[in-house]
Amino acid sequence: MRFSKRYAAVEDGTALLKSTNPSSVLAPFAADLAVPEAESGSEYLTDVRAEGVLLIDGTNKKSLLSHNAYTRMNPASTTKIMTCLIALEDLEIHMDDLWTAGPEIVVSEPGASMGGFQQGDQLTAEQVLYCLMVRSGADAANMVATRVAGSEEAFVEKMNERAKELGATGTHFTNSHGLTDPNHYTTPYDLYLILHEAMKYPEFRKLASEKLYVADYVDAAGQAVQKKWFSTNYYLVGKAKLPTGFSVVAAKTGTTMAAGACLAQLSASESGREYYSIVLKSPNHDTLYQDTSLLLQKSAQVH
Repeated sequence: MRFSKRYAAVEDGTALLKSTNPSSVLAPFAADLAVPEAESGSEYLTDVRAEGVLLIDGTNKKSLLSHNAYTRMNPASTTKIMTCLIALEDLEIHMDDLWTAGPEIVVSEPGASMGGFQQGDQLTAEQVLYCLMVRSGADAANMVATRVAGSEEAFVEKMNERAKELGATGTHFTNSHGLTDPNHYTTPYDLYLILHEAMKYPEFRKLASEKLYVADYVDAAGQAVQKKWFSTNYYLVGKAKLPTGFSVVAAKTGTTMAAGACLAQLSASESGREYYSIVLKSPNHDTLYQDTSLLLQKSAQVH
């Protein structure tokens, strides 16, 4: 199956960098988007501990709650939303393409989430993308970058170019996986822009909502390998409970010491209304899901 056709990019957003009021400058770029104030609804956020949050009614394109919406923060593995988006937009890549793991799968940062690939493993592009979004594999991110652009450096250029096209000018990437780098950052609003664009692809919705993916492939010697990758999203695997009436449409987690616990998610209510919740730099995983649930619980009050 071929990846979906790339959607047209918005106009150049360079002027945003010079703006002291980002929401006013962003408006021309956001005909189908919500444009929040940097701070709104503070009376509803007193129990939220994350440093950056954003809640948007995606159905009505309305910003509901925001705190530090345009502040640059480390995104950790929520970076992989952009990594996946770039792959899905590449018309030369097919889901059934066979990729062979090379030296790019070696990741040196301790504690990095990995798919467990070995050099010489042969997987389909689809399997690698499921590892990227379900297991949050840094090795998978590096494979995507190498296969799509030829090198990590060339792929990062694509990421930054695409961010600019989307108006995400508070964002700068230095890698495809989100591991810590002082020059690797985004904002809650930019992450919403990137997730909103990714949601246009049915493949992304599948990749970013799977609880468990089982990959059967062969290693360098031709021996069968099976890997089971469980989602890193606590809601999907039952470690955290969404507020009554909500379900996960698609999501990506991220966790590093520098970034704290992060979650970019699209949720749906029983009525069919969709909500984007961006939570960056919660102090730990339990608080991350408490923060996200609080945002969703407040959605009815701030409409």
